[in-house]
Amino acid sequence: MGVKGRLDAILDEFPVDISSTERVDLRGLSDARLYEVDLGSGLMPGNVGVDACYILDSEAGQTIACHPHIVGQELEKLCLGCAGDFWASMGGLGLLGDGGHSILNILRGSSGYRVWEASPPGTPVISVRTEYNEDGYRAHSDDTRMVSVTYSDLDPRNPAGPSTIVIPDTFATGRSAEAALVHLFGEGAVPDRVVLYGFTAIPALERLGLLCAGWGVELVSFSICDVTQLASNHYDMPVYGLDESLWESRGELQRMGGIVDEETLTQLLPRYVAGLDQPGDWSERHLDLFDGVGVVSGDVAGHLRKSVGLVESLVGLNSGQAWYDGWHGGIAEAELGLLREALRAYS
Repeated sequence: MGVKGRLDAILDEFPVDISSTERVDLRGLSDARLYEVDLGSGLMPGNVGVDACYILDSEAGQTIACHPHIVGQELEKLCLGCAGDFWASMGGLGLLGDGGHSILNILRGSSGYRVWEASPPGTPVISVRTEYNEDGYRAHSDDTRMVSVTYSDLDPRNPAGPSTIVIPDTFATGRSAEAALVHLFGEGAVPDRVVLYGFTAIPALERLGLLCAGWGVELVSFSICDVTQLASNHYDMPVYGLDESLWESRGELQRMGGIVDEETLTQLLPRYVAGLDQPGDWSERHLDLFDGVGVVSGDVAGHLRKSVGLVESLVGLNSGQAWYDGWHGGIAEAELGLLREALRAYS
C-alpha cells in the first residue's frame, strides 16, 4: 500500500479534517506554507470566538512534531527557524500594525519557541509565570482554579503597552494563557489584538477566544502544522490516533483527529507515530529556559524516558487495530531507537 492508500485509510478511521484549510500565498517564508483555517470546520465548536486561525507548516515544524527525540540545541535551531517564518507571516498579513507589538512569555515554556530571538529589534518582552497547583505530566485538569500566576514583571505603574501582544506557547486547555491574560487585563494592559503561536488544540482556542471577545480584543492564532483535538488527560495533542490516556484509565477506545492540510498530512504520515503528543513535555525538551528567577535546564532525560514509555504504550494499543500494520510499526520502532540513543547522551 502506498502513501496515498495509507492516507485514505487514516481519513476513513479518524476524524481528520483536510477540507478546512486554504493556502495563503506570502512572500518572505523560507520553506514554510501558511494556511487559513475555516472556523466552520466540523471539529470546531459553534462559537469559538477566534477572529482568524492559521496553520504554519514547515519541515522544521514537522520534525519537532514527529520526533520527541529532538531536544536541546537541535530543537532550539528548529524552533528559531519556525519563529522566523512566524514573524514573516505576521508582517505579510499586516498584523504588526502601527500601534506596536510586544511578546508575552509564559514561563517556562514560551521562551522555548524562540519567538523573542527572531523578533524585530526592540520588541519588548513581558514575562509571567503560571503554575499548576496539583497537575503533573500528562495529567492536567480543565479547572481554571488549578492554575495561578506566581511571577510577573509587568510594571503596574505603567501597564499600557503596544496594541498587539504575541503569546508563544503550547495551547492545550489554554488555562495558562487564560491566567496570564486575565492578570494583564486586570492590571490595565488590554491590547487591541492577541496573537497566539505554537502547538494549538481546539479547546484552548475556544477558551481564549471567548475570553478575548469578552474584553473586546481580537484573537488571531498561528498553529504549528495542525490544529488538534485534545485527549482526555487535557494534555496530549495528536494530529490523529487513539486517545492513549483514555485507554489506560478506562479501557475505552476514542479516535482523535485534527485540522490539517492534505499536503502536510501526507508528509507527516511516514514518520508520525499514531497518537503521539506532538509538543511532548515541551519545557523539559530545552536546555535554557527562564523561570522568573534564573535560567534553568529542562529535564531532558526525563522527557526522553517518558517519550519512550508513551511510544511503547502506543505500540501496544495500536497493534490490535485493523489499520495498523508493519509499516506503522516500523515508524514507531525507528523513533524508539532514536529516543534511546538520545537518552544515552543525556543520562
